Amino acid sequence: MVLSVLGRLLRILCRSLPAYLESARPWSRPDEARGRTALARLIADQQALARRVAEAIIENHGTPDPGPFPLEFAALNDVSLDYLLGQILDRARSDVEAVEHCVAELAIVPSARRLAEEVLGNLQGHIDQIAQL
Repeated sequence: MVLSVLGRLLRILCRSLPAYLESARPWSRPDEARGRTALARLIADQQALARRVAEAIIENHGTPDPGPFPLEFAALNDVSLDYLLGQILDRARSDVEAVEHCVAELAIVPSARRLAEEVLGNLQGHIDQIAQL
């Protein structure tokens, strides 16, 4: 059960829209520096947390497998950063619900639960920051 939940958490982090945009690099106007910075911080935090989740999977004798990106992300390759920030917010809010379920399911494994809670708090903080843009 723990491996299944940690696997879901890893997919949320590694196959998010920001993770996809790390290599897709959206178009942005020069005056959108704050948006680019917020996105870069979100990507960096997700990568760091994903490494920790992957380590937790390995510690529990599993193999980290984030799976593929959703195909629908390819349709977003040519849209502006301004548009993408709205999409990121929508998806992140949905991810919050999924991570909340992970937190609840990890109640019997305190170390894994704390990690999931950290993912949740980090994601909520980024939502607040991006929403202010």
